Amino acid sequence: MKDTKLIIIAAVSIDGVIGIDNDIPWKVPEDFKHFRNTTIGNALIVGQNTFKTLPPKAFEDRQYFVINNEMLSKQSFSNKIYRFNDINTALHVIFDEHFDKDKVYVAGGAMVYNTLIDYCDEAIITWINNEYPEGNKKFPIINLFTNFEIILNDQEWQMSKSGIEYRIVHYKRTGQKKQI
Repeated sequence: MKDTKLIIIAAVSIDGVIGIDNDIPWKVPEDFKHFRNTTIGNALIVGQNTFKTLPPKAFEDRQYFVINNEMLSKQSFSNKIYRFNDINTALHVIFDEHFDKDKVYVAGGAMVYNTLIDYCDEAIITWINNEYPEGNKKFPIINLFTNFEIILNDQEWQMSKSGIEYRIVHYKRTGQKKQI
């Protein structure tokens, strides 16, 4: 098996919210730019709902592994978009010795984060300095704080052009990760 790094990349409010239904409740253009610059040229794992909300620019120079819990008549591979009906099959493809990426970003949504955080080596979290009590899509922050440590946090809270405070923090796994 190849030693590909799985890295979570997420924007998370300080109360753990990543979404309300299938929408992100904030707009932070600086985070979108960071996401683009970080993930370009790499592969991403996303759930079907997250995949449907991606803007056209998100498809430039990236491979997508889309997890769809609905039964697919067959696995689908087209235009750098690979569809699977379970995460384990996608992981076996990613960790195959013939897979040509060293990093794969786990980019949501809630089900994908909750399932894959135990397999991840690192996490890049854009913290949103706001609470969203109506948020119904949550990030597994307890797991993050329990199994990862901060390795880069040289940024104070920044004010986005949209008026929302944010900061980007990099984490590295400290405990054992699950094996495929």
